Amino acid sequence: MCIYGTAFENAELLAIAAHLPDCEIVNPGTLQTNQGKSDGMAYWFRLIDCRDALIFSRLLNRITSGVGLEVNHVLARPIPVHELSHGKMVGVAKPVQFMTREETLKQFEFWRTVTDSKLEAVWKKGCLLSIRTV
Repeated sequence: MCIYGTAFENAELLAIAAHLPDCEIVNPGTLQTNQGKSDGMAYWFRLIDCRDALIFSRLLNRITSGVGLEVNHVLARPIPVHELSHGKMVGVAKPVQFMTREETLKQFEFWRTVTDSKLEAVWKKGCLLSIRTV
């Protein structure tokens, strides 16, 4: 959630679109609603259950709590799961280990302290994430 609306999120969306050019991307960053907040994870599980695939990424090399719950939820269904890492998509078939909610909130806070506008400007130029066109 802490990368929503940033150049980092944009770079990931571009990478996904490059790998899956004929697919519609449903971005959870644009779906933050009051219903989503009041229903908790059930809202996100229902949303995912009617999709063709789930693609996730790690935050500073760790899987956040909500993402981990979603990944493991989807792995129990006939929906493919892929991890986006360094511009490449890798299939995931086994449940993942992920942070607790408290650890996730600390990770978000740490992310905000180590991320600055200069670094984000480099991402905007595409220097830290290579986008492969397929």
